[in-house]
Amino acid sequence: MKFWFENAFSPVAVVAWWLFLLTALCFWNSRNRWLRVLSSSVTVFYYLLTIPLTANWVLGALEATAARERTCGPPPAGSVLIVLAGGVSGDPDSATDFADLKAESIHRLLSGAQLALRTPDSVLVVSGGAGGRYREADLMANLAEQMGLPRNRIIVDRKSTTTYQSAVNVGTMLAGSHAPRYMLTSAYHMPRAFLAFRQSGQPVCAWPVDFRAIAMPPYAMLTPQLSALEKMSRALHEWLGLWFYRWLKWR
Repeated sequence: MKFWFENAFSPVAVVAWWLFLLTALCFWNSRNRWLRVLSSSVTVFYYLLTIPLTANWVLGALEATAARERTCGPPPAGSVLIVLAGGVSGDPDSATDFADLKAESIHRLLSGAQLALRTPDSVLVVSGGAGGRYREADLMANLAEQMGLPRNRIIVDRKSTTTYQSAVNVGTMLAGSHAPRYMLTSAYHMPRAFLAFRQSGQPVCAWPVDFRAIAMPPYAMLTPQLSALEKMSRALHEWLGLWFYRWLKWR
């Protein structure tokens, strides 16, 4: 209950409660039909955007697709493991300023480096160009090296700033290689990334990590939360990206 109490009085939830109150006042004091429709629509829309129930449903649909796309077994020796960066905060002061990596970048890199360490003769490709002098890929490559992966088994793509650019640039860097390719990224991002790499002509195996649609008690699932709004924002971004890739980019 402590968790629910804290979330029930968070700014995101307080806005929802005020919207419900304003909607109730509109129905109580106004006979204007359009005002009632507008107030109730805004309230319901905001509420659905901020509760874990709908956020997990929308994000979970992407993650379920990613799980279905994971049809390959564990990578064999000599595989190429492609890790897509998930962002960097600000402008890192050095190539080892790992605290500036966003959570997605850290989760993906840790999973990729651990998989590379378990896979003999594998190569880790880190792709991501966000940042200034030191790019997210630079930080992630150095973190993998500190985890024990030899530098000669790490390839860095520090030019790509979008998923599509990663697909194109990595494809160019690996031209001529016939080693099995495994792509690691957050599960919610995997459907769009998988589509981009396949459309670029690369037969990659999906290896989703960092699943975020988690079960909660019913009272928590129905309470507005900032984390749910963040999940919903990520999910909508991915769904729009999928639509763009499928219907515009390659038409």
